[in-house]
Amino acid sequence: MPTPIPGFLLPRGPPSALTLHALQRQSARRSFTSTSAALKKASKSNTNANSKPRVLEKPDRFRPPSHPQRLVTPSPKNAPPGQPFEYGPRTTEKERVQQSKTQYPGMFPPEGTVMFKFLTSKWIHIWIAMSVLISCAGFTFTTNFKATSPFAHLLPSWSSLLTSPVGTISQVFSVWRMHVEHNSMRVREQRHRRVEDAEKRKQYRVAHGLEEAEPEKKNEDSKEVDLQSPVAAVEGAEDKEFVDWEGNKRPVKKWLGIW
Repeated sequence: MPTPIPGFLLPRGPPSALTLHALQRQSARRSFTSTSAALKKASKSNTNANSKPRVLEKPDRFRPPSHPQRLVTPSPKNAPPGQPFEYGPRTTEKERVQQSKTQYPGMFPPEGTVMFKFLTSKWIHIWIAMSVLISCAGFTFTTNFKATSPFAHLLPSWSSLLTSPVGTISQVFSVWRMHVEHNSMRVREQRHRRVEDAEKRKQYRVAHGLEEAEPEKKNEDSKEVDLQSPVAAVEGAEDKEFVDWEGNKRPVKKWLGIW
């Protein structure tokens, strides 16, 4: 019994017009490439026949194949000292001048501009710093004076400084003088109170036999006693001695041996 032939092996009829056109184009392209390759080979053979033979340059010294000549490539190690390394081509002088005048975002202003002079001026920075420090010191001083002085209500207002500056400044100085005199009087009273307490403690120790009484000495050349002096004056005491807060006599220590 005969074996049936599969359908995909049977011919489908004559080729269509598109198939014939594609086959013709492929054959024409193959013929064109073959002719061009032949022409190139012929031209190369003619040039090789007419040209001179190639001769290699004589080396300056023997270099084995394992150690060829080393090319010195620019790197940060062989860069000139004190100069930034440039990975790209060298910048010319004209480009450097243009870069120095170019304003880049987020960087220091270029030289020659007003902002560059302002940021690099020493005297402008000193003037700003001293102005801020003096303003802070003046504000702190006035605030402390108004909080601690009993004469703060006598100070003139800031508006009077514009109308009558001389009178305002003189009034401020007079109030300051009153404040200083008040503090001096208060400190003087505290010192006299301490001296009196020391003298009373000394008399108590002498009365109870805890300490011997010192003999009193009369000095004809006695000097006038300064009531405002913080050191208590004792009769018969020498000029180089003083009485401390405990009532003991101690020699006067001079500063630098002068006063």
